Amino acid sequence: MTKFNFRKRVFQIAKQLGKTISPHAQMYDVRDDFKKLPEKNKNKLTGGIKLCKEPVISFRTDKEQLEILGTFKEQVKEQGFAFLPIFESKNFIQGLMFRPGDDTQIDKAWNRIFYPNHCVKLFKDGFDPTLAGFADLLYDARSGLFCNWDSRHRAVGAMSADKDQLPEFGWNNALVIKTIAPQKGQKVIFADQVACYLFEMKNDTPKALTPVERFVAEYRTQTPSAIEAYEAFKYAGLKLGTEVLPELENGDDARTLTGIAQFRSDYKHDLQGGGIHLPEASRSLKQAWTGAQVPEFSVFLILGYTHLLQMHKKYNGAWGFDNNTLIQALKWAYETKALNPRDYCTPRAQGKPYETIAFHFVRLAYNPYCEEHGLTPLSYEHFGFKSSFLETIGVDPEEMQAKDLQVESSLDEVFGIEDEYAA
Repeated sequence: MTKFNFRKRVFQIAKQLGKTISPHAQMYDVRDDFKKLPEKNKNKLTGGIKLCKEPVISFRTDKEQLEILGTFKEQVKEQGFAFLPIFESKNFIQGLMFRPGDDTQIDKAWNRIFYPNHCVKLFKDGFDPTLAGFADLLYDARSGLFCNWDSRHRAVGAMSADKDQLPEFGWNNALVIKTIAPQKGQKVIFADQVACYLFEMKNDTPKALTPVERFVAEYRTQTPSAIEAYEAFKYAGLKLGTEVLPELENGDDARTLTGIAQFRSDYKHDLQGGGIHLPEASRSLKQAWTGAQVPEFSVFLILGYTHLLQMHKKYNGAWGFDNNTLIQALKWAYETKALNPRDYCTPRAQGKPYETIAFHFVRLAYNPYCEEHGLTPLSYEHFGFKSSFLETIGVDPEEMQAKDLQVESSLDEVFGIEDEYAA
């Protein structure tokens, strides 16, 4: 067996950048996060330490845990498994259990459904013990029940591995129901109900990665789509509102982009010109509104603008659109009509979110500005919307001049559009 040298080393970030950690790493001591807590919350968890709603009455010290670990061989010999108790309440003990993983019950009344195809797909590229983590186990000392309450697919995945690839025994995050736990009366403790409670609490409350967190993680791991999106943000002068990417946050007049997940999905679509108009759209919007007036751009606002620029490119100047006129029109509409970005983002025609924003730019700002200043307004002939939508915004379908209508493909089946980024 390979002998490992785990001698503790003094880690210094500056010396390891570009060596053992990537040049982009921004590591810091987690205690810095703790310092950001309000003083009243430091070392004072509001709910305290609990096991299944019961307050913890004792715990094993570091020294005691090390001594118990030395008894594992004897425990396995005597009872077939070993247990390291850590926290204890009136009726429960929590700790780590060392045992085989293929002799466990599971309750189909409340647990996840087992999907064979999902299990195969989940581990088709291999079973990584680091990602799989410890199985979650309930042991009822009153009856001898071992209950798997939140790890059925990983348990089956481990069973499916070749016997010479994984050890027979493994670690489990375990909650033990004590032998003294009541089996009668009003406060009876049923093992399946405890397992159900644990399953619900664990799976109903986790904090999923936000789209920004996911993007940063993918960028740091060099995911191609994230790198491309990062370059798009950089050249367009857009930021994410997070300190972990200071090179974006510190950009000249950088505006925060909302709706990053949808942006990543949509910005390279043909209707937006494959991304080539993004810098110009961002520059134009910044000229129309100062950072104090509009500190952030929604995905709809900026991609609606790129769609308008793509329309201008498609019709090769024959339409008569002038981008500088639109910039002045947006300024004028903001000052004289109090129109802000939200006014151009709603309502939106179903399946045509960015076409709609482009239409609103023309309908609410560009054409009224041209009429006010003696310029030639744009026709609506290159837009195509259902009459039902036009009625909701008070536009006569005849104004659309359908005789030369050239409608680009709908986004209905291309994108899953949400309305939460309407700002």
